[in-house]
Amino acid sequence: MRILLFLALSVFLFAPAVSSAQNGTLSEKGESSSIKKGGLEVEMLEDIKKRNEELDAREKELDERKTKLDTIEKDIEKQLSELKLLKAKIDESIKLRQDIKEEAIVKLAKTYASMPPETSAKLVEGMDERIAIRVLSAMKERAAGKILAAMSPKAAGKLSEGLVLKK
Repeated sequence: MRILLFLALSVFLFAPAVSSAQNGTLSEKGESSSIKKGGLEVEMLEDIKKRNEELDAREKELDERKTKLDTIEKDIEKQLSELKLLKAKIDESIKLRQDIKEEAIVKLAKTYASMPPETSAKLVEGMDERIAIRVLSAMKERAAGKILAAMSPKAAGKLSEGLVLKK
C-alpha cells in the first residue's frame, strides 16, 4: 500500500518536470520553478520515507502486542479449562459430602426410632434445630410422632413448625 502511494506521488511530482524537459521548453523561469519543485519533492519524499518508517515501527509494535495478547489469551483459556475441571471436582466432592450427610441422617433417624421415645426425645431436644428437623423428617411418621409427644410442648411445637417449613 505504501509503495503504491510512493509511486503515485513520484509520478505526480516528477511528471511535469519530465514533460517540460521533453518538450524542450525549459526557460530560466521554468528551471527555477523546477528547482523549487525538486526541493519540495525531495522534502516530500523524505517526509513520506519518514512516515513509512514510523508506520513500519507502529506495525511492528502492533504485531508484538498481538503476539503478547494471543499468548495471554491462550494462558487464560488454559486457566479457564483448569478451573472448570477443578469446579467439577469440587461439585463432585460437595455432592458426595451431601450424600454422606444424608446417609448419616438416615442412620441416626433409624437409631433414634429404635430407641424408647422418651430417650430419643431428650436427645433430639438437645440437638441443633436444623439437624433435629432433618432427623425427624427422615423417620417414619409414627416414630417421629411418638418422639414429639415425649418432648416438652415448646420444643415439640418448634420442631413441628420446622418440619412443616422444612428448614
